[in-house]
Amino acid sequence: MSKKYKEIEGEPIVTSQKLVINCKDNVMKADFEKASDFLKECNLKHKDNLQMELLFEETALMLGQITKDFSALLWFEKFENYCCLKLTAKTEMNYEKKEELISVSSSKQNALAKGFMGKIADIIETGLMDFDYVARLQQEYGGTNVGFGSMGIYDGFDGVGNLSAAWYLSDYKDSLNEEIEDPSPENDANLKAWDELEKSIVASIAEDVIVGTKSDVIEMTIVKALKNV
Repeated sequence: MSKKYKEIEGEPIVTSQKLVINCKDNVMKADFEKASDFLKECNLKHKDNLQMELLFEETALMLGQITKDFSALLWFEKFENYCCLKLTAKTEMNYEKKEELISVSSSKQNALAKGFMGKIADIIETGLMDFDYVARLQQEYGGTNVGFGSMGIYDGFDGVGNLSAAWYLSDYKDSLNEEIEDPSPENDANLKAWDELEKSIVASIAEDVIVGTKSDVIEMTIVKALKNV
């Protein structure tokens, strides 16, 4: 699938200041109140600004679901037709610790992901250990698993930036649509997953959510089309 966000690969019109986030032993330290002031640097129209604030609030709640230690930077970028919430995160875990956590994670189902942003938290948390394992992520709906990890993975040559692998909300939506059209016994689970998407603030406001890996850093970009340019 051809990605349509070539604009956000160029230089943004505005890049806000960066918010520093640190999480250790499930204690997060970040001055989230500054985010509203940083967003104002983008000088968006009122409705666009409100929607970007909603995306930030949902992102802050999502970060609270990540149980692994990490450090991150969060900021906003404004382009001609889009505004993006950007996040880069990395963990200081050594290889042995990552292998131990991956082993534990692989032995259990990801049945407790809470809503769409719970899935994003799962993708980031798993990606911090090894992005290859993102494709194995799944959630149970009424006894049937939906592989949301593999359904959103995109590894084509025309993705955003130079990410070596990435998960796209748009690909996840397309995959779910295709599965819903198939009248199989598993269709009920796919319908429930779609209903979950429709109820998500982020999935309804954002043009796309992209989570990818570059070296040992996880990058998330929430893309919002500017409606009131």
